[in-house]
This record gives sequence, structure tokens and C-alpha cells, in this order.
Amino acid sequence: MLEQDGKIWVVALVMAIIFIGIAAFLFFLEYRLKRAEKKLRELEESMDQPDQNKEPQPSRH
Repeated sequence: MLEQDGKIWVVALVMAIIFIGIAAFLFFLEYRLKRAEKKLRELEESMDQPDQNKEPQPSRH
């Protein structure tokens, strides 16, 4: 039925395009997630370490 007039090739091509699109989206999402995790890790590390350049504030009682 689908083999008539090469329709099976059209279906296969459309499925391949959809698969490639989903795979590209997942790779892009993984790339952005890794960047966000790296920024978060750097932010957490900078918050854990006290600033070396700041002088201690005198306590006001």
C-alpha cells in the first residue's frame, strides 16, 4: 500500500527528519544544561570562599 509511487520513502524521510530534529534539540539542551551547571558551581564556590580583598567590617554594638 505505502510502496506505491515511492510513498514509503517519503514516510522514511519525514521520520528521519523528525528524529534528527529531536536529537539536535537534546544535544543543544545538554550543552545549555552543562553551561548552567558550571555557572552555578562557580557561583557556589565564590560564595563559600570569603573575599580576599574586603577588609573586615567593625562590629557595631
